[in-house]
Amino acid sequence: MLQTPHGGGTNKHPHDQEDDFPVKPSSSSGTQIGSSNTAGATGGDGGYVYNGNNFPSFVGRHRKKILVGSVVLTLSAVGVLIALLVEKPWDRNGASGSPSSLFGGHRGGAHGDGADGKGNHAGGGANKNGPPPRFDDKSTVQISSAIRCNAHTPPLDQPFEYGKQPIRGVNLGGWLVLEPFITPSIFEPYISQNVTDEYTLTKLLGKEKSREYLQKHYSTWVTEDTFKRIRDLGLNHVRIPVGFWALGGLTEDEPYVPDLSLDYLLQGLKWAAQYGLRVMVEIHGAPGSQNGWNHSGRVGQIRWMDGSPEGEINGKRTIEYIKQLTRLLQGPGMEHVSPMFGLLNEPAIFMLERPPIDKWYKDAFREFRNITGPGKGPWGVLHDGFLGLTEWEGFMPKSDRLALDVHNYLIFDYNLIRLNRKAQANFPCDVWSRTMQQSTHAFGPTLVGEFSSATNDCATYLNGIGVGYRWDGTFQPEEDRIKGLPLDEAACQPKLNGAVEGHCSCKEQNRIGYYTPEYRKFLSDFTQTQMDAFEQGLGWFYWNFKTETNALWSYFDGVDQGWIPKDANNRPGGCLALGRPIGPYSG
Repeated sequence: MLQTPHGGGTNKHPHDQEDDFPVKPSSSSGTQIGSSNTAGATGGDGGYVYNGNNFPSFVGRHRKKILVGSVVLTLSAVGVLIALLVEKPWDRNGASGSPSSLFGGHRGGAHGDGADGKGNHAGGGANKNGPPPRFDDKSTVQISSAIRCNAHTPPLDQPFEYGKQPIRGVNLGGWLVLEPFITPSIFEPYISQNVTDEYTLTKLLGKEKSREYLQKHYSTWVTEDTFKRIRDLGLNHVRIPVGFWALGGLTEDEPYVPDLSLDYLLQGLKWAAQYGLRVMVEIHGAPGSQNGWNHSGRVGQIRWMDGSPEGEINGKRTIEYIKQLTRLLQGPGMEHVSPMFGLLNEPAIFMLERPPIDKWYKDAFREFRNITGPGKGPWGVLHDGFLGLTEWEGFMPKSDRLALDVHNYLIFDYNLIRLNRKAQANFPCDVWSRTMQQSTHAFGPTLVGEFSSATNDCATYLNGIGVGYRWDGTFQPEEDRIKGLPLDEAACQPKLNGAVEGHCSCKEQNRIGYYTPEYRKFLSDFTQTQMDAFEQGLGWFYWNFKTETNALWSYFDGVDQGWIPKDANNRPGGCLALGRPIGPYSG
């Protein structure tokens, strides 16, 4: 997540990074980076539309120099074309028949009374928080028809009706893929030694110490209680990011700890089943880095599908990892607890050549479906790559349960971060709701895999270690400093707001004690209007379930502090409450 914006606007994270790193695109309306729409002004509905004419210079300043390497690797790909399904009026990439038939013929497996005959489920580990034992290639989970996360959601042995029932979920970011902004404490002891991501951390510590260091983190950052609380908050889905290194098969120059995080992923799936939650497993980091941001595992150059021989090899390796993880999720019971699969998080397509990526998406999805079989297995989810939803209209039509993922944030766009609070709270109702409706009509099922309550980019290390912040005017990637480019004006607009004590201070903006009742009310409005807008598609996953230092990125903190409802299914605010009702899509 973040480092795109791991959450960005589209995109998840602060994914603007230091050194010669690519800068993550800003979030915006459906007119996203790379689109040809131009406006630069407030439209008639009060929603700001990003000025696409500014984008070329943006890319020019931040495009990565690609390191060409020569590596020998032979991969074979055998593909069988997937069966095309009947198109529904609202769904150009859905399942044939009614939503209730999405898993027709694929509901076998281990469901019944549970492991102990009383509806209880095996936890799957030697102890509550320790590493679970190794699993077979096809893992299993016990599914009980009596287990459901809440009254609004069907039990796990019944299909979730995507398109009729909204996804309401959170991300377990910073768990199996490290991010400095989520868990600064993991990185701060080593920042002076140039540690900026999981690659440099594990390279510095070495395999043995890294394994011990990471196992302690994995076993404490997420526990069974995490899933229990997610269920108790009325949520129905969890998105779990995982790096390619979880599946092993590393090269000599990849210092990551192999295999260990896979054990914890499988434990997470069992905990999810225990509490009636569905999981979207998603590959968050690809060999070579698909975006050059720290949440991919390695900050810096993009060495994935970048036009070089090394990039091509890493693209093929990624498909092999997709196939391995897909096979793992084919075991009895898995189809119920893991009905969505993210092929790859946030590939920076806006900095790469589009045609090869289109082909890669098609190849990856074909191999994925070859393993599951037509009409079986999880939905496949593609990320929009920061091109904007309109760029995907008509892509891979009538595919077998294919969905599109977009990550929406205001704070990585200088124009949107400067909007006043009222305009920001209205923006999801006026703009994002329409883009979700349009994409659902023109592409098919569309979801928001990341968003947050944040209205500034002040979270520690959000934009990368040592990069600064747009909000207070300190944001400047290393390559801009080298070129002598001036800093952009502070997004807090000190000429207008500088007299307000603490307004332009990121230190104060990060402190919950600084938040006034009026600001908390705004955060509540902004969060709930986003939820309303994103439910015009398949629904949403909040980024993140918790962080160490910033409440605006923590669903748990938002609930505790009062700006996120205690029950996601009973929300008192939203677009209608602000007098901005969302109308039906008119085409």
